[in-house]
Amino acid sequence: MKVARFPNIALALAVFAGGFTATSSSADDGHEHPASHEHATVSKAEKQISAALSGLTPEDKKLAMSQRFCPIRTHDRLGAMGTPQKLTIEGKPVFVCCKGCVDKAVAGGAATVKTVAKLRDSTHTLAKLPVAERKAIEAQKYCAVASHSLLGAMGEPIKLEIDGTPVYLCCSGCTNRAQSNPVATLAKVKELNTAGTRNGGDQDHADHKH
Repeated sequence: MKVARFPNIALALAVFAGGFTATSSSADDGHEHPASHEHATVSKAEKQISAALSGLTPEDKKLAMSQRFCPIRTHDRLGAMGTPQKLTIEGKPVFVCCKGCVDKAVAGGAATVKTVAKLRDSTHTLAKLPVAERKAIEAQKYCAVASHSLLGAMGEPIKLEIDGTPVYLCCSGCTNRAQSNPVATLAKVKELNTAGTRNGGDQDHADHKH
């Protein structure tokens, strides 16, 4: 098993590979390849999010970008469901992904504000990492051991490799527990990543009012 803390380096400018495996072949062989499909999908989603955020004032757009995710449906990127809804809760600006999250955010009060603060801390921390690593961490979103702890909210995440699978932890204090029960750890990572694949507006929002 490998344990590593990510280096504090500038955000990579390379195009996100997203951790997807490409089919080896030349670009002009006339075939469509998995990595190309995934890159096109990610690029399209990012353009849609950028367009949705452009509906905010410059100041609000900056705040929404620093928050990145909805505090109610924390795997949903702000902008993935259109222009985010801005609220003021306990004197703090809060953005939610859609109208369906407004009531819960307001009812949450201080808890909602606390979640937003953690999301912003996480965004600031993860922005220092290479794009592909950041995307992988955002897909898992939460620590594989302390499953309510947002990755990045406690500093740069810890990365383990268990049976060839990358596992992210909120801090070094979770390392022993993750390694002591690898089966449970990998099951939790799978569960978290499955939730993460629904980010970007693919979740079922039938229970939301848009």
